[in-house]
Amino acid sequence: MTLAPLHWDEEAEVVVVGYGFAGATAAMAAHDAGAKVLLLEKAPEIHKGGNSRVSANIVFWPDDVDKGKAYFRAMAGPFMDDIPEEMLDVWAKEMFANRAWLEGLGMTPVEIPYVEFPDFAGAECVRVLLNGEGPIGGERLWNLIEASVEARHLDTRYETAVIHLVQEEREILGVIAERQGKRVAIRAHRGVVLTCGGFENNPVMIRNYVSGLPRVFPVGTPYNTGDGIRMAQEIGADLWHMNNVSGPILSFKAEEIPVAQWLNLPHGQSYIFVGADGTRFTMEGEPCSVGDAHGKVKRHGQWGQQTLPLPIYMIFDEAYRTAGHIGKAGADWDVSHGNRYDWSDDNLREVAKGWINTAGTVRELASLIDVSAEALEGTVARFNASAKDGDDPDWGRGRATLAPIETGPFYAMELTPALVNTQGGPRRNAQAQIVGIDGEPIGRLFSAGELGSIYSFLYQGGGNIAECFAFGRVAGRNAAKGISDSGASQS
Repeated sequence: MTLAPLHWDEEAEVVVVGYGFAGATAAMAAHDAGAKVLLLEKAPEIHKGGNSRVSANIVFWPDDVDKGKAYFRAMAGPFMDDIPEEMLDVWAKEMFANRAWLEGLGMTPVEIPYVEFPDFAGAECVRVLLNGEGPIGGERLWNLIEASVEARHLDTRYETAVIHLVQEEREILGVIAERQGKRVAIRAHRGVVLTCGGFENNPVMIRNYVSGLPRVFPVGTPYNTGDGIRMAQEIGADLWHMNNVSGPILSFKAEEIPVAQWLNLPHGQSYIFVGADGTRFTMEGEPCSVGDAHGKVKRHGQWGQQTLPLPIYMIFDEAYRTAGHIGKAGADWDVSHGNRYDWSDDNLREVAKGWINTAGTVRELASLIDVSAEALEGTVARFNASAKDGDDPDWGRGRATLAPIETGPFYAMELTPALVNTQGGPRRNAQAQIVGIDGEPIGRLFSAGELGSIYSFLYQGGGNIAECFAFGRVAGRNAAKGISDSGASQS
């Protein structure tokens, strides 16, 4: 806990921490409710937008409130027990309200077919919206929200990292931030809204909270380092859903690239993924495995977290190497704030860099990556036989995706698990207030977005963006009222 300073350097009525979809929405809602808003972002202006800007830019919209609740319950499954009915009610109603709200901002909703769990109760309500015609990705939705923020002339400060919440008894008075190497005390007369994302770029938090991922990297913003979680813990907040992540997906990471490199594998078929023992462990595909639903896979009739046997290598041959680039991000979805490495079309630059190992035989290749030569040769031989038969009895890859790995030289590229985002963080209630470990709300402290997301297990694509809008509005409206821990408005 940080005590109130003797002098406040800056003041506002509502301080919003983090400028993505959630922060933008909370700031707009608070402004529209009559509050003077200060929007803080620790990234430079060129990298603003967090994961929101580089996401698929799609919105999950349930077209029926009750069916939306049924679908949510089915996705949560056994992880529904910590989500009160009041919270689910608010989620469903605000998610339903998203479409009209976005249309009011100027969105042209275009529905795309994307129901991740069509067999679940309520699945018929699922609609997924793009902003106008065009491919998934790009920044069409982000541009709309950014323009809506700019139209309100909100006071926005970049390269301003909030490091502490200022608390007096059970009330949050403001924040302490760092800007240009100096500490700045900022008073928030009505409330603080934390919308600063997850912890996918905090290795210690990943090891502490997420099972089976000792090494992982973000594919989105590198600025999500768990700041909001740490600050909330400092003032006694409860945490929930910390083990729920979107991913892992298989990507590539080089030391000189700040985020993991998205793989693009639609071309060619002569490749496999193997673990440390030289055997296949999944149905290979893009970006990880076919049947993977944001890091969850169905095994033995049950959904569970995808596990990855590190280290992992992508094994392929010369025919695949010459078929096209492996790691170049698509022009419409650069998921890295401009940090994306420009992968060569023929993959030879990456071979020259040493990112891709090459050898004349599979046995020689195995020695380069410290994998059993007998195991790798056996795995490749079995896969080749399956490819020639047009059937993959081990993992079910379709005939059109199979081609033998037989044209030398041969290649091995180490892959890394990567996360789109994490879902966990400080628990929030139906008023978007952050809740303490005693179960009571902490006065004048709110949250929205991926930081403390409501999603506890399975996840429908577009759901985080929709949640950013839904709880961003709730948080912004209530922060503007100055709601205390007792629920009373403060003057």
